[in-house]
Amino acid sequence: MKLNISVVIVNYKVPDYVHQCILSLKKALNNYRYEIFVVDNNSMDESVECIKKWHPDVRLIENNDNLGFSKANNIALKIAKGDFLLIINPDTFVPENLIDDCMSFMKNHQNAGAIGVKMFSAQGRYAPESKRGVPKPFTAFCKLIGLCGIFPKNKLFGRYYLGHIDNNKEADIEILSGACMFIRHKVLEDVGLFDEDYFMYGEDIDLSYRILKAGYKNCFIPTPIIHYKGESTQKISYQYVNNFNKSMIVFFRKHFSFYSWVLEIPILLAVYLKAVFGFIKVGLYKFLGLRPSVQEVAGLKKFLVFSSVGEWMDPAVKILKKYGYCTDVKMIDEKVMINGHFALNDNGKEYDFIVYNTDDFTYKQIISFFTKNDKGGKVELALYHPDVNKIITPIQVLNL
Repeated sequence: MKLNISVVIVNYKVPDYVHQCILSLKKALNNYRYEIFVVDNNSMDESVECIKKWHPDVRLIENNDNLGFSKANNIALKIAKGDFLLIINPDTFVPENLIDDCMSFMKNHQNAGAIGVKMFSAQGRYAPESKRGVPKPFTAFCKLIGLCGIFPKNKLFGRYYLGHIDNNKEADIEILSGACMFIRHKVLEDVGLFDEDYFMYGEDIDLSYRILKAGYKNCFIPTPIIHYKGESTQKISYQYVNNFNKSMIVFFRKHFSFYSWVLEIPILLAVYLKAVFGFIKVGLYKFLGLRPSVQEVAGLKKFLVFSSVGEWMDPAVKILKKYGYCTDVKMIDEKVMINGHFALNDNGKEYDFIVYNTDDFTYKQIISFFTKNDKGGKVELALYHPDVNKIITPIQVLNL
């Protein structure tokens, strides 16, 4: 049977986040013929068993080793049958209109090879990696020395994140994020799969650049998704630093070999210095007691539970109380959802997390409501899933 969409998710030790991602995807894919692949990179936890139990219709591929992002994706991409391919991270969830928006754009833009979307973090912040420029030597240099951050909207200095392009409008861009890439199957047949010289990080830049060089366009559409960003990786670890460093070197040697010898030393120094400062910062916080662990601050965390009904609140609140968290319940109606009104400080209470029930609200409503107000990164998003009776937060999974 001919399929419209093939979805590929690579999992490594995040079964609950994969479950959340698939639940949202199935709603977005409801009107299409599709297949979903989950490639497990030898998680050695309950991932495989959970995916089989919760989603028996998913095509599960079990690797005997952690093959990295590129190789794991390629295993599924080689046998995918969809006319379009969605490559997406497990620590994401999407609105019900995502696939409709992507398919409509592709229909109206025949020269579009791949699409990226507007990503938000679990703190409601826009993720600048949603649209990027090719990291040519000067662009990479501006990012490396901080000019990109100082002049984010400048066409010259801020080109790495294309800050001069409106985040709320469709646009031609250059580099897509591997966290969510919607690609024509024909384009991937023309340009090839992910380059397996990249273990993790950089492979999305490489593929995006090859799509451009083949004469197709990479495009951005402002359909929002939530990307927890890094739930499956530890971004201050030596492994992250090493993988990121290697990826950048591979990219420059492959596409800008003339400049690679000039850039390798500064990249090495910048990345490792950043890692050293990261370790010092974390160690200092722990030493001074400024950033205690999640368990240590359990009683201090305040959760605001949103509901327009009421039946589901008892089990959700029961879970939170098990962990010693402070909870409050706020009844809201459809008018509040549409207008997006929300007070961070309600009667003197400052909340750390907002909890939504996925049976009570659509994913589109949750994303729209949560990202509509500027929360300054102080409030984080959490979802309650009645089917498994768990609350998914950006930092941990809560259950009875």
